[in-house]
Amino acid sequence: MHSALVITLVNTVFWFALHFGVAELITHLPAETQHRLFDWNRPFFRVSEREMALYRRLRLPRWKDRLPQFNPEFDKRHLAAVPTPAYLRQFLEVTCHAEVIHELIALLGFLSLFFCLLCEHPLDWLPLFFWIALFIGLCNLPFAAIQRYNRFRLVRLLRRMEAKIQVRS
Repeated sequence: MHSALVITLVNTVFWFALHFGVAELITHLPAETQHRLFDWNRPFFRVSEREMALYRRLRLPRWKDRLPQFNPEFDKRHLAAVPTPAYLRQFLEVTCHAEVIHELIALLGFLSLFFCLLCEHPLDWLPLFFWIALFIGLCNLPFAAIQRYNRFRLVRLLRRMEAKIQVRS
């Protein structure tokens, strides 16, 4: 029983460290590296109409604002009332950061399967650790989807703003 408690605590600390550690690592990369990696124009970050249709079928617009967020810079309750193109570009980069953070957590969470090796009968514990990793991984995917959904809308808004600026020039 004692070892099960220790393994549970170690696993819990792992998950907290993973969630906050990945975010810290990503956001503390050199600025130039961040701009290059999280360029919303890269193919990985592009969102298609077909993908948007899937998000609408999942009714993502109805529930996306009910999920918590942890981004003091771009808190959805304090967004710029009249966004500028520069603000939108920065916001787009932040959506790329957040998407990658949640996807990395979902993938790296499977490292917790190695905690089975600390157990007396590792194969007996493997299913439990697998289901925990899968559950937490799947719980991160809606957050990544929200970033992609918002990015599609922000890109459209930015394009419209840029088109208006060009017409005026």
